[in-house]
Amino acid sequence: MTLMSWVDLRERSPIDITRVVSHANSFNSLVGIRISINNLNRAKKSLIDASGEIDLIFTSLYQLLYEREVLKNRIDEILYGWLVDNVGRYLKKLDELEEELLIKFDEVNSDIKRVGISRLSSYAKALKIANSIVYESLFKSIKEYESIQETDKIKKEPRTFLYIFFHVLQISMSVVGGLAREGKQGQIKKGQVGNVPTTWQSLISPEGQKRIAKKHEEETGEKIDIPDSIVDHSGEGSSGDTDENTLFVEEVDEGEEQDGDN
Repeated sequence: MTLMSWVDLRERSPIDITRVVSHANSFNSLVGIRISINNLNRAKKSLIDASGEIDLIFTSLYQLLYEREVLKNRIDEILYGWLVDNVGRYLKKLDELEEELLIKFDEVNSDIKRVGISRLSSYAKALKIANSIVYESLFKSIKEYESIQETDKIKKEPRTFLYIFFHVLQISMSVVGGLAREGKQGQIKKGQVGNVPTTWQSLISPEGQKRIAKKHEEETGEKIDIPDSIVDHSGEGSSGDTDENTLFVEEVDEGEEQDGDN
């Protein structure tokens, strides 16, 4: 699969990601600073500024997806909220890493008086991974979107891109910075789709929409009626149906393990 530049992504994306690309370019110029013993303070400032650009990259994505042509119904809004929730947890980890590697050792009473090359390099690596998550997720989502064969139920429209991007971004974060990397494979937080085999098509399908509504009702108590007019009954009982457990896994509180082999 041939990689695309950020400019290519912008030109081929079904949503306007111009601001995302602008912040990504700013990020690359900041994170690429040389880290050396004679350049520690300048490098530290540059990396902190780069972390700000990461926040702006995700914020720009939030704003682009928060449009009526993307969020056409309440289920779309719920999925969008889950995306924001998942990204928020990931960004919180980056903030904690910044505090651990950089900030606390700048304190006057710190036993370590200088943030060294290794700490700065580790933080730079974490920021580059965050930027790569956005790039790779957009790249894969755009490629998937371009390959869509339209049907009565699935159209090439910004709403479909939201579902593709949600699915791809979730996979990317679970691999690079998700719960599995923390040794908490059995713990699923509120509002988060489980790391189980599924596809974006299963999320956007009429049956998937009903399951999202059910999951949301279990978490919040808000009941959402899915009109029968959008439910495709033609495939009921066929091998194309997915069992509910292949779409979502049961929520588990922190410190509590799921039943079954892990």
